[in-house]
Amino acid sequence: MEAIPKTREYCPMFIREDEQMSVSANKVVPPQTNSVLTGLEPAVFFGFFEELSAIPRGSYNEKQVSDHIANFARARGLEVYQDEIWNLLIKKPGTPGYENAPTLILHGHTDIVCESDEGVEHDFESVGIKLRLDGDFIHGTGTTLGADNTVGVAFAMSLLASDDTPHPPLEVVLTVQEEVGKGGAQHFDGTKLTGKRLLDMNWHDPKSLFAGCAGDISAHFRIPLQWSERPNGQEAARLRVSGLSSGHSEFDIHLERANAIVLLGRLLRLAIKEGDVSIAKLEGGVNRYVIPGEAEALISFDRSVLGALRSKIEAEAAAIAAEYSTSDPNLKITFEEDSGLFFSVFSENVATGAVNAMCLLPNGVQSRSLIVDNLVESSNTVALISNDQERIEITSTIPSAVSSRRYNIVDRIRQLSEVIGLGASVETFADCPEWPYNPKSRMLAAGRAAYEREFGEQPHVEVSHSSLELGLFRKKVPDIDMLSIGPEAFDVHTTRERLNHTTVEATWRLLKALLSELRT
Repeated sequence: MEAIPKTREYCPMFIREDEQMSVSANKVVPPQTNSVLTGLEPAVFFGFFEELSAIPRGSYNEKQVSDHIANFARARGLEVYQDEIWNLLIKKPGTPGYENAPTLILHGHTDIVCESDEGVEHDFESVGIKLRLDGDFIHGTGTTLGADNTVGVAFAMSLLASDDTPHPPLEVVLTVQEEVGKGGAQHFDGTKLTGKRLLDMNWHDPKSLFAGCAGDISAHFRIPLQWSERPNGQEAARLRVSGLSSGHSEFDIHLERANAIVLLGRLLRLAIKEGDVSIAKLEGGVNRYVIPGEAEALISFDRSVLGALRSKIEAEAAAIAAEYSTSDPNLKITFEEDSGLFFSVFSENVATGAVNAMCLLPNGVQSRSLIVDNLVESSNTVALISNDQERIEITSTIPSAVSSRRYNIVDRIRQLSEVIGLGASVETFADCPEWPYNPKSRMLAAGRAAYEREFGEQPHVEVSHSSLELGLFRKKVPDIDMLSIGPEAFDVHTTRERLNHTTVEATWRLLKALLSELRT
């Protein structure tokens, strides 16, 4: 397994001594739920969705949910494998008439992105998601919902629990750490799989079949920190960018939304040019797969420049607000005086280098496909920035449908480190291959047939800029044939995330129809 770097997203993996956990009497104890989904159909799906939502399951915190699902499966007499980082493989025989059908791998991931609204205190380590029903939509309450990918896990559990849904032999793979570099899929032992067909349940459009995706790689841009003594008598302030639309760095990158880290760099450059302004702290972003909606800097300056500094920042803030009035109407830039209880600031050279990197790192759409209409081919999201006593670290995530373009963007980031100097370096990690579109796919043909039979029309076929774990399964299982489906979800990875519960029943119908198509 590729080493998982110690970033702001990092916490130690759970290590097991044995492959399968012993469970007392295979007893399944459902977590306490707030029962807001009672009455929605299909009831089996929404029962599991609410059950899962009550379990804390941010990335690297999947032990509890993994054990819960393992207990659930063992209580039904199913074969369960659980590895040392809590990936699951659950095997269920085919139903009568399907015993000899080709095995189908059903895939989802158990971790979710954990983010809360400003002012909302939510302990994601120990508290599940409080669901809220509003018309056709299920939301979290001041937090992300986690439909990505509670949906896939709930569908998998629904099939595993079903006694009356015909299906081929199933190998249900539920991975961990998907949202932080696909660590679960990187680690998963593909030799345990016998199936050559895979159905993923991590798509968000019920009117289309998902048939190909980009790969991605992430990069840490690091500048060793040199500190200087803060001059006596200087004032302090927090410069903050917030209120941005944010969104999934792959699904939403084409919407040209503002990036809080990039905007903060722009404002800091203006401040430093005003003269005698130092930086003491940089912080922004929540996850490598999220367009950062907030970022802030703690700065120090001579009181003599306060008036001019405030005036310049307010003027630039007005210009930025006008630029992003369509994509980010709630953008907010604040410059607030701070108590200033700190004694060291970044050296002048390091501060300048960090701000230059924030401004000059590739960000947003980098190329568009000339083969698939309206498809972003490659992009980069400057997703995280932080500093400790030793260094400043800026993390980017780079998805691309073409590997050479992905690596070229990485090389451009390396070139920037060379230009900036100061001992700047770049470390890449979590390299995931693409999943190329195959128009002759048997899974795609079966999906089209099932969709037409259920709904009387042909589905759209989508190839996306998003990077899922499917490229890794293609690498681990030669000749694997894959497809992805799912109900309608919006604004995943943000606190505006919502699931259209009226589309779940249609996805359940499509899933069952597709299973019947896979009898041969």
